[in-house]
Amino acid sequence: MGWLWSSSSTKDTPNPTTPEAVPQNAAPPKKLTPDEQADLEFNQILADLRQEDQSLNSKSKSASADESPKPTEPISSIAPESLYADTMSCRTAFDYAFFCQSFGGQFVNVYRYGEMRSCSEHWENFRLCMRTKGWSEDARRNAIRDHNRKKAIKYKTGPSSEDIWDVRLEPAKDAFQGDFAALERDIEAAKAAGTA
Repeated sequence: MGWLWSSSSTKDTPNPTTPEAVPQNAAPPKKLTPDEQADLEFNQILADLRQEDQSLNSKSKSASADESPKPTEPISSIAPESLYADTMSCRTAFDYAFFCQSFGGQFVNVYRYGEMRSCSEHWENFRLCMRTKGWSEDARRNAIRDHNRKKAIKYKTGPSSEDIWDVRLEPAKDAFQGDFAALERDIEAAKAAGTA
């Protein structure tokens, strides 16, 4: 009958079975099933991704408001490296990968391509995004740009205009300057002289 008596050490810490320790309106803690625990962890990951997405959106909005280019200000570089995206949203990458892996995503693949397709490229994007989260801004941008450049090379098949034309490294200056009305009159005069 030792459970009827309480020692001095148990009086200091409340016993969860005593009415003083448990609030009267609170329900007893529920033990989660493995599925419920997995859902809880999954919802936590989604919440973290949403928070990251919101912080990226707020940063990009504040940066675009602060650094809005003026129409007369030329672009500093149009080098080939600037053609590839250098930012990536982990939430978007996860959404693409998760949809690809789902029944609906594979149904779309069967409908479009006649077969189920691998989702490894989407998961690779998500892993890259998560791996580079703690990197410095420049290192992260370079890694993402390099990743996108390698993906673009993988999909280039056959000849293209890049094989014929040189890539312009500086933007065209004063391309649309001049008297367009006079140019149009000259073109009309040339047409009239050629048909007469």
